[in-house]
Amino acid sequence: MEAALDQHWLSGEPRWWQRAEGQPESEWVSIEIEPDEPWNGWRRQRLQPMAARFVFAPSWSLAMLIASSFPLIFPDNTPDDQMVSSVLFFGAFALLMIQSFRIASAMPDGDGLAMLRWLWFGDGLPNLAKTIGLTILGGSTFVGHILIDARIGWIAYILFFMLWFHFTFRVGSALMPSSGRWLIPLGGTKYNGSGISDEWVVDRKRFFPGRLAFKHLSGGRRAELHGVKRGGEKFIAFHIRHPSSILYDPFVDNERIGMIQCCGLGYCGLRLEEVRDILAQPPITISVGEWPEKFLMQDEEE
Repeated sequence: MEAALDQHWLSGEPRWWQRAEGQPESEWVSIEIEPDEPWNGWRRQRLQPMAARFVFAPSWSLAMLIASSFPLIFPDNTPDDQMVSSVLFFGAFALLMIQSFRIASAMPDGDGLAMLRWLWFGDGLPNLAKTIGLTILGGSTFVGHILIDARIGWIAYILFFMLWFHFTFRVGSALMPSSGRWLIPLGGTKYNGSGISDEWVVDRKRFFPGRLAFKHLSGGRRAELHGVKRGGEKFIAFHIRHPSSILYDPFVDNERIGMIQCCGLGYCGLRLEEVRDILAQPPITISVGEWPEKFLMQDEEE
């Protein structure tokens, strides 16, 4: 069982890519590009596509948000119209947050709370004007519908509906790029942190299964070096980490990655833009070990 999992450790599980005979390759695979010669010996590890995991959450969330208006449009058909409407309404937003949290947490060294912080407060004023602004306006008009006129409640509903679209578009855009990282095996080479570029901050000078070094990039992103252990082998992994904590494969055709935005809603900030300079060569100079065959069998078949 473990050997079978090792075969797909780099290439990704077959069910993610659906490369049936005679069928075109997955879009996530087709946008991949190969790095320049300085990266010889490094290999791509594909991680589970993120956008596909997010599809069902907005679908059910939208259904709950729409259903939350039914007890108000058709009153006295539930034991407590206000309670049923509130549960559906807040459940719609909670579902978006929970799934976003889960996707970020599933990343190597991922942090679901970082995803939620980025979703609400990341990327400065262009995002805060929507997340905080719409929340305050929606909450104020909701209070107004209680104190002034019940019809004002529909304005609150429209404002929160706009907030829902902003969150959905924002997360969807962040999850569109391919998720992956690049690794080299250490073999018998001893890691001591001495080969890392001076522009990087070294966390650890001894090998450790976790972050070894990092460099801040624009837009709250980070380039990272991580220690990885698998099947008794040691590896160094190169990450491009978004402020939401998700990882992006840096060697892809960025021009082919879409984005969801409409009427100013869905601002996502930087994803893979402006990272080309850091990809000119690996951030660490180290002797590359031989790749164990058990990790290459499936990868070589491609």
